[in-house]
Amino acid sequence: MPEFVEAEAYRRTIEPVLGRPMVSVDIRDDRLLRRDAADESFVRGALEGSTIDATRRIGKAVLFDVSSGHTALLSFGLRGWLMLDGRTARATGHDWRARTRRDAHVRLQIEFEGGQRLELEDQLRLATLELDPDESRFGIDVLDLDLDRLREILASSTTAVKTVLMDQRRIAGIGNLIADEMLYQGKVDPRRSASELSDDEVADLWQGVRRTRERVLERNGSHQGVQIQSGARERGSCCPRCEVQVERITVGGRTTYFCPSHQR
Repeated sequence: MPEFVEAEAYRRTIEPVLGRPMVSVDIRDDRLLRRDAADESFVRGALEGSTIDATRRIGKAVLFDVSSGHTALLSFGLRGWLMLDGRTARATGHDWRARTRRDAHVRLQIEFEGGQRLELEDQLRLATLELDPDESRFGIDVLDLDLDRLREILASSTTAVKTVLMDQRRIAGIGNLIADEMLYQGKVDPRRSASELSDDEVADLWQGVRRTRERVLERNGSHQGVQIQSGARERGSCCPRCEVQVERITVGGRTTYFCPSHQR
């Protein structure tokens, strides 16, 4: 699933076409539009002929502000991928990576004056496009999170700590893989009640959050492996630290991997 770091890469992918008029907007799948959103003709009318003036990211979503006065939000589901002329920017640095284009899976194509094409590819058809979203539904972005805010968020919920980390209304940008990694680095059992963590445990978790943010940005993606992700998410694998077998459980309906030895 694209998480905050992939969304940042997709936001940067849009930047080269800032200020260029959108000549055509081709929505190839009705499911791309949220059920409570405007219909296709209204969306096309709001975008075609306008320019993208600015791009933003909130959590795992990318927003672009349009000269017509509207804001569009792209959410990428489980496998959504945004490309500009077949390439995607990196979340950090100046490199781009090419991707083999699969026309059958392109759900959205925006053509700009000058011929450049921005395409959303989504094999599972879970990505969405929303016009003029309610941005207040998102919590603090994971990159803006600090220790004090994390402590406040955890203290307000008796839910499992992993579920709290993944609640986009509380903290925007953390998905399943990154949540596992943050808890692994922070030495916290994902099943623990968030409000029951001690001050020292919250401080340890904060270090796990901070360390994981830095590492996934360095690697330009949450799926390129850090500690528990690099091989340990396979049945029978061992914790790289403790050499104890990693356990696979379900927390909040999500598959979860953790070390029963050092995550308490």
